Formats: sequence, structure tokens, C-alpha cells
Amino acid sequence: MHSALQQKPAPAETVISAQPAVTPVRWWTVVLGLVLIVPNNYWVVYMEKVRTGPYPTTISIFANCVFLLVVLLMVNAPLRWWLPRVALNRAELLTVYSMLCLGSALAGLDMIPVLVQMMGHPFQFGNESNGWLNIFGKYLPRELMVTDLDALRGYYQGNDTLYRWEHLRAWLPPVLRWMVFILALLFVMLCLSNLLRKLWVERERLTFPIVILPLQMTDERVPFWRNGLLWAGILLAGGINVLNGLNYMIPSLPAINVKHQDLLPYITQKPWNAIGWTPYSFYPFVIGLGYLLPLDLVFSCWFFYIFWKAELVVSNAMAWDTIPDFPFIREQAFGGYMAILVFLTWTARGYLKAVWQKAWRGTGELSDSGEAMSYRATLIGLAAGLAFLVGFLWYYGMSPVWAVLAVAIYFALTLAVMRMRAELGPPVHDLHFSGPDHVITRAFGTGALDGHSLAVLNFFYWFNRAYRSHPAPIVIESQRIAGSANASQRRMAVALMLAVLVGGLSSFWAFVHCGYQLGTASKFFQGIWFGNEAYNRLATWIGSPSKPNPQANWAMAIGFGICSLLMFLRLKLLWFPFHPIGFAISGSWSMNLVWLPLFIAWLVKWLVLHYGSLRTYRRLEPFFLGLMLGEFIVGSIWSLLGMLTGLPTYSFWGA
Repeated sequence: MHSALQQKPAPAETVISAQPAVTPVRWWTVVLGLVLIVPNNYWVVYMEKVRTGPYPTTISIFANCVFLLVVLLMVNAPLRWWLPRVALNRAELLTVYSMLCLGSALAGLDMIPVLVQMMGHPFQFGNESNGWLNIFGKYLPRELMVTDLDALRGYYQGNDTLYRWEHLRAWLPPVLRWMVFILALLFVMLCLSNLLRKLWVERERLTFPIVILPLQMTDERVPFWRNGLLWAGILLAGGINVLNGLNYMIPSLPAINVKHQDLLPYITQKPWNAIGWTPYSFYPFVIGLGYLLPLDLVFSCWFFYIFWKAELVVSNAMAWDTIPDFPFIREQAFGGYMAILVFLTWTARGYLKAVWQKAWRGTGELSDSGEAMSYRATLIGLAAGLAFLVGFLWYYGMSPVWAVLAVAIYFALTLAVMRMRAELGPPVHDLHFSGPDHVITRAFGTGALDGHSLAVLNFFYWFNRAYRSHPAPIVIESQRIAGSANASQRRMAVALMLAVLVGGLSSFWAFVHCGYQLGTASKFFQGIWFGNEAYNRLATWIGSPSKPNPQANWAMAIGFGICSLLMFLRLKLLWFPFHPIGFAISGSWSMNLVWLPLFIAWLVKWLVLHYGSLRTYRRLEPFFLGLMLGEFIVGSIWSLLGMLTGLPTYSFWGA
């Protein structure tokens, strides 16, 4: 549990690993994963967009995928006795699980459904009142959008079908163009993961907390399912969800409210009420996951959450909050992420040099024989993928300078999120409005970009509005899973890219299909919300050009400096309790929902380690895994019952 940010890099030549026997993953099990992605993505879109939750893709570990893994294990158990040739081995179960996770990420709240909302929105809702098409209509990349108003009418109003030629003809070309972009985006993520896997998994031995649960669920060598503490956790969290679900349908029954409630109404005096929305909650699965995380990270998450609230109070007391957006918490957090990336790049320089030598000279002791691709192919693929993404943006109207900068910022944040998940596994990481579209317009002002560049940059909104279901961490976690299950990295990589293809197409299909059936503007809970956000923003960018924001730029620099100082102190002082990633992540919106459960998890873990021992900590771990399983299983069942019956049901996470 010792943080890798405290460790000095070992010589690159020490990165040598024995290659264990590879557990076979049969191709038909990959096909099984692809088949399951389609109904799974429909489920994700339906519960997160049509209904009012739950929202599993806004959590680091997806409840729906854990539930489906439980179902697979239940089906697989009798097959092992009666049809052992058909039964799935551990590597195959985990491959299907990884594919489902990646498919879910693409169908998630902050990914492809946001893009679908943007594709036809200005043509349907542009009018004389908002003047959208007059302001930015000539700049829109129409080949990436749906412009046919006849085809859009049924999509927004419902009581229609996608499966008419005029509708398919309107949607299919832009969907296929975006699919090429998505495949290139995920391929670059795969290349980055392939470069870093050996460093993070075999050299630094990062813990990858998010994969602990699926690995233990499928480990036949450990009597996981026979542990009494596991079932105690399942019964406790599951029982709370059963009780709350029954109360949701029959209010006269008792309930145990573990969902978030706001503290702000009880804080009325200035400057204390400047803390804004401050909910408290007792989500069992967050307490369970928090127990698995490094103690210093859990402490830093809730400590720096209070630190950000204190900044708001001080700003109000000093009247500094008269400056819009002061104290620029998002910008400070962005600077922190960049500091973490710079530090990690510097500490990995020896390893990266060894990768370069292996790729182009074939020298050194670093081996790539067990990787998904050779290092040479990976570097070529990485360069080609990045060039394609820049070229795609350029082709559709974005200046190449801004395209290069936007892609660079995006993958800088991507690497930081990947590292954060690999090392520390926080339950949430949303980074709302912190992507290239926000940073570029803040740092340089919208007046520095031409209209076409702004229109294309606005499309960064769909995969940068928030990073809650970011697919990149799932890619490297899947490679970590493959290593633990002795599965072929190459076959896992192929399975993941196929999952991107099927997951992307099924995400488009699920949202548009439900749109024509129900009406995205009538019966969807979140059918046009994000489209309004995106195009109101674009109208402001173009209609009211802004200058660079010096205060925001200074906030980025300050965040970079604070995080750099925290990393320096951790290197010098082993007892230093503040983790730089805790500083960066705690300023995000989702931390509002989990800060108190993380505090509870920190307190329990601190007491166990302080008054007990590491052995005691490990003995209690199944109970906290059970808290996660109980909430995920019962919460998923309530969701499915709601879909099947059409009735509103209890949502364990979210609204």
C-alpha cells in the first residue's frame, strides 16, 4: 500500500519478468462478450438516460458489470460439473468482464450518449430566440451531424421507429465517421497502456484497487464465496437496498437513508454558507471500496475536500469571490494533474529510454515478447493514431495548431487519470469541465480561435464534459487482469478493440432506438440536457468572444506548484500524510457525494491498522468487498425490475 510516488525509479534493466504458461481464451468466449455488450449497453443507456438512475458508469467500478460477472459465475458453476468443455475458465470470465466494462464506458453518462445529443440539437432547437444558426450555423461540421429535420422529428418526439430508410440514411454516415474517430481514440489509449503496463504492473507493482473485487470473485484458489464476513457484508448492504427499495414502492415501510442529503440549508450565516452544496451520505459500496485504498489517499480525499470548502469560505469573507469563478478550483486541480504527469514522466525516464532502445535498436534486457504489441509497433501505432486524430479535427475545420494542443491536453489528462486509477483507485474521478475545450478557452480566450475551430472544439464536450466513465483506465486495468489470470495480452487487446467497435455501435443504436421509440425531448430524463449545455456555450464563445483569463492561468500555475510541493515533501518525508492525487481529485463535483463515506473508511482502516495488524486488515477485507457486492447486486436487480415493469424503482446511486 506504499505509494509509488514515494519510490525512486529502479534501473530499467531490472524490468524482467518470467512468462508463465498462458491460459487459453477461446474465440467463442470473445464472441460471447461481444453478444453481451449489446443488451448491457442498452441497459446502461436506459437506466442512465431514459430513467433516473442508478448511474453505474459514474463510479470507478461499474455495478452492472460486477452484477453480470456474478450471473456468469452462477451459470458457469453447473457447467463445470456437467459440461466442463463448455465452462469458462478464469481468464475467459475476466476477458468477458473487461469487454463489458469497456462497452459500458462508451455507453456511459459522459460518453457516446452526449455525442448523440449534440448531433442534431442545433438544427432542431435553433430558433429566432436563441439565434444559434445565425451565430454559429456556418461553422458547424455538418458531415458529423444529423441535419435532416424530418428524420430528427421522430427522434425528439417519439412514437416512431429508427428502422426506416430515411432515418437510417440520416444517422448512419455521421455515426460511421464518429466511429472511426472513436476507434482511433481508443487505439491510442491501448498503445499508451501497452507502453506502461510493464512499468506499472511489474516494476512499480501498483495495486490497481479497482480490479481487486473481480479478481477475487474468480480466483478458484481462494475460498472467496465461503467467507462468512463476505456474506455479512453482502447481507448488510443488500439488506439496506432491499429495505429502501420496498420503502420506495410502499412509503409506509421503514427505510435507512444512505443517499446524499445537503447540509447547506442548515448553514445560513456568512461567510460559512459560501461552502455551497455540501451533501453527506453513507453509501456502503463507497465505504467498502475506500477500505481497499491506500490510507494516505483516503485521508487526502476528504481532507482536501474540506480544504476546497475552506477556500470558498475565505474567498467570501475577503470578498474575493466577486471575481467570477474565484478561487478557480477546477483550474487548480488541472494544474495538479499536470504536475503529477510531469513528475511521473520524469521518474519513468529510464524505463522509457529502455523502451525506445528496445523498439529501435533491439538492445537492452527489456522484453516485449509478452506484450500485446511489440514496442516498435506500439510507438508507430501511437504516432499514427495521434496524427490521425489531429488530421480528423483539421479536416473538419479546426486549425492544426489548436488541434495538436487539444489532443495533447486530452491525452495528458488521460495519462493522469490512468495513473490515478492504477495506483490508488478512487471511487470517483469526474474532472467536470476541465478538458481541452475548457482549458484552451480559459488560457487563450475564445477570441484567439476562429469560428470553425471553436465549432469543432465544442465537440470535445462529448468526451470531456466529465471523465467519470473514461475508457483509458479500463484498458490498462484489463491488461492487469490479463496478467493476473495468465491470459494472452494480445488476445485481450484484440478483444478490447472488438469491444470498442461493438460497444460504440451499440451505444449509438441504443440511444437513437430509444429516442425514436420514446422521444428524447419528451420521455427521456436526460435526453436534450447536454445538447443545450454544449450549444449555449458555443453561442457564447462565438457571439461574445473572450480574452485570456489571467486569474485562471495563475490558478493553474498555483495548482501545479502546490502539487509539485506535495510530491517533493513525500519524497523527503516518508511520514508525510498528504497525497498529491488527493489534492487534484478532491476538487471535482463527485467528491461531494463520497467524502463522508471515505472519511468513515479511513477512520475504520486507521483504527484496524493502528490497534490491530496487517493480518487483521486482510481478515476484515472480505466484509468490505461484501458491502460492494451487496449494493451492486441488489441495486442492479431493482434497476432491471424497473425496466421490465415500467415502474419507478429505488436507485442506489445518483438521483
